Amino acid sequence: MKIGELAKLSGVAAHTIRFYETKGLLPKASRNVNGYRHYNNESVQRLATIQCAKRLGFSLEDILTVLAHSEPAKGLDHDKVLQQLDVRLLEVKQLIKALLVQQNEITLFKQQLQTTWQQGKCMQADALFDSNSAMITE
Repeated sequence: MKIGELAKLSGVAAHTIRFYETKGLLPKASRNVNGYRHYNNESVQRLATIQCAKRLGFSLEDILTVLAHSEPAKGLDHDKVLQQLDVRLLEVKQLIKALLVQQNEITLFKQQLQTTWQQGKCMQADALFDSNSAMITE
């Protein structure tokens, strides 16, 4: 199939398909006599794998690491996939933890601003640097 057909079938733009090919995420396409790229069904599967990994938050470098250990006849290295999923899961847990801390800080800062403004005052610069110990001054 031509790149336009692959793009339509996979939902991935043609320029992205070419980019993936140059980065090694997608095997080089064979060329027809007219020079057009020709892709097979394995390319559809590979693009689906890449898109799934991107939805899960993997970088293209991480995806390439997993795909580099795959063989067309055998498929993906299951142990490598599970290992990468464990690493990503840990990253997500750390992000959630950091976001919860940030959520609490935002809530506290908002409350401090409201209190300060109700008193007709403004927060000073030093209080803005550390919202946990905001100093309320005129």
